[in-house]
Amino acid sequence: MAKLTKTPLDNQTQEDTLRIKGGVLTVEATVISGKDGEHFVSIIPSLMISGYGFTEQEAMDSLDENMETFCEDFMKLSHEQRKSELTKLGFSQVSYHTKNYSKLYVDENGLLQGLENVTIKKNKQYKVAC
Repeated sequence: MAKLTKTPLDNQTQEDTLRIKGGVLTVEATVISGKDGEHFVSIIPSLMISGYGFTEQEAMDSLDENMETFCEDFMKLSHEQRKSELTKLGFSQVSYHTKNYSKLYVDENGLLQGLENVTIKKNKQYKVAC
């Protein structure tokens, strides 16, 4: 089982990145949390990973569990399979790291575009190694 370690980022990066080095997957990703109807939703748009719950904390805990599952499954793939999956998600390989060009984005007013009926409460980033 993968162990999820979250580290707050001091500076917000412009792009989400994934890096595999020494068998460790490091992800720097934007996490969007908001309320949709009666539930809170937390999502990493670039990886299409989300979590939900009746509270914001439940949504983040659910997202963490889903991120652990993603890491476990992703690291079991061959190099070519990993590359194919990242390409499907909109990532492209660049020297020393991978960049994201996600179709989902946060506009100049801080609103997530590309999803329906979402009100964003916060926009934060974290770095995860699993």
